[in-house]
Amino acid sequence: MYYLYEHQLGFHSLALGYPSIDSCNAICLQTKNGLFGIHVYGCDAFGHIGRGMEKESGAFAAFVSTHHQASEMIHLYSAAFHGKRGYIPKTKDGVKKELKIYADALGYKGKISCFDLSSLPNWPNRNGTTSSDSAYVEFRKVFDSVSILYKPWSQCVHSTEIKASSIADHVNYRSTDQKGNVSDKFWFDKALTSLSTDGSGFVISPSTVRMTFTHK
Repeated sequence: MYYLYEHQLGFHSLALGYPSIDSCNAICLQTKNGLFGIHVYGCDAFGHIGRGMEKESGAFAAFVSTHHQASEMIHLYSAAFHGKRGYIPKTKDGVKKELKIYADALGYKGKISCFDLSSLPNWPNRNGTTSSDSAYVEFRKVFDSVSILYKPWSQCVHSTEIKASSIADHVNYRSTDQKGNVSDKFWFDKALTSLSTDGSGFVISPSTVRMTFTHK
């Protein structure tokens, strides 16, 4: 599997991981053949969905549509701290607007599910700080459904980070660039090759706590 840092794109038949989701958005598209993902960069505040995000959604759509495993799109997922995402006003409309832009770029019509990490009780602070910890998020395909797993980032154990550009996969692991193109030059040149948890395992997000709507 691949671990996607900021601006990185990935495909895997079974699982995709997203390190240190703080004000970022972990977006995952379930298809018949597997999972496509993008780690959308965080922002402190935006009153509208700007051209920069539209460019990145276009890059994601291009990555999906030109991939040799492109197939029927089944479900679009998102996991983010909605309270940190910078939506103005801070309502559910912000995440819906953002995901509708990705759905439109993909040409996708169907179910969209959002998991708000801000809704989790007793979320810990970063070690030695008063700021809340970021999260590790993982999407796993289990038969015909997708499980969303999470864990406070400070409770994860991972291999030494390497340069993303050192991973020789120009098909399943790529990046967006600042112009909204799919590229093999990594905007955020960081990667992981393995990750586990410190202590108890990952927590599965129940589907009942996700906000789900249909994009038409």
